Amino acid sequence: MTVELHADERWAASLRAMLEGARHEAVMAIARPVRPETEYRSEDMVFRQLHEAGKRVRLLLSSAYVGSHGRQSVLRQFSLGAQIRVTDTDFCNALIVDRERAALWSAVPGGQPRGYLVAEPTLLGVVHQFAVRTWHSARRLRDHLELDEIGLDAVARAVVAQLNAGAKDETAARALGVSLRTYRRYIAQLMDRLDVSTRFQLGARVRELGLLT
Repeated sequence: MTVELHADERWAASLRAMLEGARHEAVMAIARPVRPETEYRSEDMVFRQLHEAGKRVRLLLSSAYVGSHGRQSVLRQFSLGAQIRVTDTDFCNALIVDRERAALWSAVPGGQPRGYLVAEPTLLGVVHQFAVRTWHSARRLRDHLELDEIGLDAVARAVVAQLNAGAKDETAARALGVSLRTYRRYIAQLMDRLDVSTRFQLGARVRELGLLT
């Protein structure tokens, strides 16, 4: 069953009530918000309560959302850092509760947001699977914010790609069109920026930050 949601004054309250009713699991994905930031703070409180009660909670944010709102704004809105992940993948705003029902919504250019309540098992399964898989493959919020602060340029990312490919220093230097000494200097600079002291630690850190995706 799929029912259209209407963007009226009960919109936020309906979604919050749906979230509060979670018995086992809640997944929320925010790509392009259509509601004020303060409303997400109230839902964050519900997420904390569910988490403290032993429920499984996941919050997925788009990198565009985090980038447009800024570090401090996002940290003010959401507190469950370990349960928040950020992705570059495009997706629709969604709230999925107990794999039994979901709300999907998005903004309509020049009009009111449109949304749907979904309970049809096959469609619900697809939505849930996509959201959870995307969450698992996404960067942790802390790492995403740290990556933004590091601000890796094209050269640093090229070095990361060579390291990931397992290229020898001489081969990587030729691929980048630089001398062996310059390439090794790039690696040393990257290690310094990521605060590691060995290449093994560097490899682990770039994987942790999602730089290999």
